[in-house]
Amino acid sequence: MLEVSESKLAQYVVHNVSDALVLGEEAFSQPEVLLEAAFTQLAFNKMDLEQQYEFFHETNIGLNEVYTYVTSIFDNNDSFLEQSKHIAAHLHSVSGHPNIKSGDLFIGLFENCLMSTEVKKVIAIVKIEEKEMFLDVKNEQNKMIVNGVDGINVKKLNNMAIIVDMGADQAPAVFIKTKKKEDVIYWQERFLKIKVADEHYHKTNLALTECKKYILKEESFTNTEKLGFLNKTLDYFRTEEEFQVHDFIDTVFEKADPVQKEVIVNSVKPYETVISESAIEKVEKTYKRKIKLDSNIEIQVNVRDINQVEELIEVGYDETTNRKFYKIYFQEEV
Repeated sequence: MLEVSESKLAQYVVHNVSDALVLGEEAFSQPEVLLEAAFTQLAFNKMDLEQQYEFFHETNIGLNEVYTYVTSIFDNNDSFLEQSKHIAAHLHSVSGHPNIKSGDLFIGLFENCLMSTEVKKVIAIVKIEEKEMFLDVKNEQNKMIVNGVDGINVKKLNNMAIIVDMGADQAPAVFIKTKKKEDVIYWQERFLKIKVADEHYHKTNLALTECKKYILKEESFTNTEKLGFLNKTLDYFRTEEEFQVHDFIDTVFEKADPVQKEVIVNSVKPYETVISESAIEKVEKTYKRKIKLDSNIEIQVNVRDINQVEELIEVGYDETTNRKFYKIYFQEEV
């Protein structure tokens, strides 16, 4: 986990990446407190620090542009402005598609960041494509002055990258966030050229996500069956060392018909992998085991065994009122 509450913004610069590249000619340092807090929020707000990436190149990592520029900054802080211009020029070169908007490029060097209790340098790269109108209200000699200011909302989602200096003997750790799914190819593959650092984590995450998606969308399953299948899916990933789709189907969906099996195989076969425990911990939080009713009542179920779910929750239909009902069995309230 990356901790930036005590970080210091050592240097920063803003370039403009549009049809004509406009480079900032000065790197600023030691901003006043409120400005530093705003830049810190701009750089780290909404950043996904669970999924780690790393730079790569097919033949020589030194040919990866962003890797070369950021490692030069880590090695020599005095090169910050020069290397930031190279980063901006590289981003400009991969931004030729008409769907890619112009914008300001913030690049900041943060010091005194903590990762696993170790002090790290961090380079933040943020592409800001949209500005907003803010009202600047001032009291000047007991007279209220209101002006419209075109500015940046530091809480808004942007295309972002956080690059952590892990030391001379280790590759930098990279974390990213994209504004839209369509930006992944442009930002991740063309600009940064990064890949998932832990493939097992990545595939386990995707497998669990796709399994949940299938279970919740399958119309032939009742709500209680869906709860059971979600619980059995989590149990499978907790107890097995590897995710193998056919073994998973036999364990979780014992009565699945050939069509259902084919749908599951097509959905998750690419994600067969050694199971990552840390990925389970992350995705498990999204496995909401609730039955939502149109009467604004939710039934939270934490029972893992599908057979036990069916024993404790009974679904019925009341012909007198023409309404469905759930009957819940229990020994005592706790």
